[in-house]
Amino acid sequence: MVKFKNYLKKNHVLLLSFLIPLFIMLCYFIGRKMYPFGNSSLLTVDLGQQYIDFFSYFRATLLHHPTSFFYSFSQAIGGDMLGEWAYYLMSPFNLIFLLFPGKSILAGVMIVTLLKYALSGLTFGLLLKKTTRMNSLYIPLFATAYALMGWTIANQLNLLWLDAVILLPLVILGFEKLQQNTKSWAYTWWLALLLIVNYYMGYMVCLFMILYFLYTTSRVSLSVKQFLKKSWVFIYKSLISVAISATILFPTLFSLLSSKGEYTEESIKAKIEYNPLAMLSKFVIGSFNFDQMPSGFPNIFVGSLALIGFILYFMNNRFSIKERVVSFFITSFLILSMCFEPLDLLWHGMQFPVWYPYRFSFVFCFWIILLAAQQFEYFNPIKLWKLSIVGLLFIGMFTYLFLSKESYSYLSDETLFLSILFILLTLILIQFQDHASPSFKWLLFASVIAEMSCNAVYSLDNISYLSTSEYDVSTTALATESKSLKKIDDSFYRVAQTYSRTKNDAMSADFFSGSHFSSAFSKSIPTFYGKIGQPDGDNYVTYSNGTLVTDALLNMKYVFTPKQIRPSKALDTQLEALTPLTEKPDTTYYKPISNNSLTETVKNPYALSIGYAANDTVLTNKNKTTNPLRYQSDWLSALTGMNNDALFTPINFNTVNFDNVGSQINLTNSILTKTKLNKSGLVTFTYTPTTNDAYYLTLGSGLSTDNVLFKLNGHELKQYKTYRNTVVVNIAANNKGKKIVLTAKLKKRTLFLENFTLYQMNVNSFKSQIKQLKSSELKVTNYNQHSITGSIIVKRNHQVVFTTIPYSKGWHVKVDGKTVSTNKSLNTFLSFKVTKGSHTVKLIYWPPYMGIGLIVSILSILLILIKPIVVHIKRLIK
Repeated sequence: MVKFKNYLKKNHVLLLSFLIPLFIMLCYFIGRKMYPFGNSSLLTVDLGQQYIDFFSYFRATLLHHPTSFFYSFSQAIGGDMLGEWAYYLMSPFNLIFLLFPGKSILAGVMIVTLLKYALSGLTFGLLLKKTTRMNSLYIPLFATAYALMGWTIANQLNLLWLDAVILLPLVILGFEKLQQNTKSWAYTWWLALLLIVNYYMGYMVCLFMILYFLYTTSRVSLSVKQFLKKSWVFIYKSLISVAISATILFPTLFSLLSSKGEYTEESIKAKIEYNPLAMLSKFVIGSFNFDQMPSGFPNIFVGSLALIGFILYFMNNRFSIKERVVSFFITSFLILSMCFEPLDLLWHGMQFPVWYPYRFSFVFCFWIILLAAQQFEYFNPIKLWKLSIVGLLFIGMFTYLFLSKESYSYLSDETLFLSILFILLTLILIQFQDHASPSFKWLLFASVIAEMSCNAVYSLDNISYLSTSEYDVSTTALATESKSLKKIDDSFYRVAQTYSRTKNDAMSADFFSGSHFSSAFSKSIPTFYGKIGQPDGDNYVTYSNGTLVTDALLNMKYVFTPKQIRPSKALDTQLEALTPLTEKPDTTYYKPISNNSLTETVKNPYALSIGYAANDTVLTNKNKTTNPLRYQSDWLSALTGMNNDALFTPINFNTVNFDNVGSQINLTNSILTKTKLNKSGLVTFTYTPTTNDAYYLTLGSGLSTDNVLFKLNGHELKQYKTYRNTVVVNIAANNKGKKIVLTAKLKKRTLFLENFTLYQMNVNSFKSQIKQLKSSELKVTNYNQHSITGSIIVKRNHQVVFTTIPYSKGWHVKVDGKTVSTNKSLNTFLSFKVTKGSHTVKLIYWPPYMGIGLIVSILSILLILIKPIVVHIKRLIK
């Protein structure tokens, strides 16, 4: 007990650095009634739409499907996962999620968030404790300023990035040890850990370390030879960090080349992105709101104490002129990086971020707080001339902000005056530190904590969050359907959805689907989805607009659909969570097989296996059409060798009525214009099917909900809102003799009917071709996430096994025990040639370059360990 008390007494400063940020944020979460303290949650934007599903996938991988660490068919129609692990899931904190199944994972999110805030304070406090002689009372103040800086608060939802905030002080501490002892390896190990945990933020820290190296060399007098020696040690030990993490970095780099790497900016403009004075607004309390997420200014709030100390640092003669000049240039470089496009791109790996701009600004906050902490290593009263300069700078800053307040939506008189109050209070309290009662020290302590708390409250109150029911209802429904389906069918299949919570539902509920959202997503899949009429973007795809053809060819054996239930007060919330995302009457061709209280599953009798024998012309097919239904016809034709010109036939509506809109004879690609601007413009299209075939409507990207409101038979047309290519909407199936009424209400003066065409599908022709392909399917006998084994009977010559597995060099195929070469079909899929007859097939996935990376990592670790081992052996011999 005595030892424990002595330990606490010795390390109470670190305990406070840990507990203060934890307590502040815990109080806020309780006040906002975050789960488990209420019906709200921490889920918002990407945390709710992306990361939470990855955390569920993390649980499933470690507890049930370890092979999905390498590859997963829950990632759209399949994809490499190592790159996604490296970006999203390598944080050791994620192990906490193993303890929180189902809805309780929301509590796990809170615990992880609180721990990351607390540990950020702890590691920064440790850095100050080890590298300064600061009074122990003040270390927790700077630690709290660091843990709750504007960047951390604004990126609370980006949990995967917060590890970098925790590890940066440890990397710096290791580097400081390296400056004192070139034999130290602490810097190497901490940097390697950061690169493994999150290579993206680790890359930014590596860039910052170059600047920090220049800063440390400016603190001492070095000859050219000594500088070169220090430079070599820095470079060598940094490269060893990269080598240690090669097991993750090498395959991730390969993955990036087919995903984020393909979006690298090719033209760089040497321009200032905005008025740099706008950064001053981000030093104000609460300078963050939702509008700052997609496009905004750097989040660099650090609090009054750090900001004042940072300014005073450059006027402090205790630091050499050389050191302060170098520090000034480093500061200038960081500021320029946050507004000059070429440098901004450099910090982000030569790609503009999609949302969350200036992600590297956490290193600038660290830099400000670190220099301020060194300035206040000894709290001395500020000389009058220094105080005058500080005062004039703040007067100029707030004068500008009050005059331009309307330009910044997050500024208000209340937050501006509150910020001024804390600055004045901090200046006064600093002045009295050495000449007044100890109570002034505690007042400063309370002031800093209050200011950082205010910033957290004002900033986070500007953001809305998902309720627990909004998360739980849909997630539970999907998980229930998935479990029920596995009891019925344990074969390999994919599932389409007519409702969803997110594009990563399959990762959350553990099934194979066709949608995905990820920053490490392969470019080829969105490109393919755009061709077949599905919504797609640079980092997402949504399989919401499947036709009978794509459902069959892509192995969509089942469809999850919401039930048609009459609304009631008890079910309102649940029904809202299960709002359909698409029209899909062609499921009437499918067979219902299971149902739950709110949802049901239907089986697609036309769905093909993951692979099937096809005409070898598919290897050379260059399908370049931009019409998605023409693309699907040509795709099926390439597989079967049959002519599909009549599979989808364009037809005219029976009647078209124009209300306050100029009439048009030819609808497709025409421009509709309102006759009177102050009245609604409405066009009504009617058609009565003459057969029980399926009918599809194509909509160009100009027909989004921003421009037009479509209604089908009186209800709003269900369609995924964002898409950049022409999509296909199913509006009728098995509706012979039943009138279809489609209305279009113009939201603007004009409307471009881009690719607006109604098509009738020849279902009988489709069935006969699917029957042909089914006769030579791959019969899967065994599978996991990165391996598929099966047999196939090929009945003709000049055939290939066409799979709907996205092509990758990581896939290796054996036919009858012999390795065969693979081909890319339709610029998307894995195929391989086979001869006529019966064959056994085995497909195995291994991440490219992972083997080489593993060897490099092992050799690097041995390089570090071998010398101490040799020395130890020599001692034993002696």
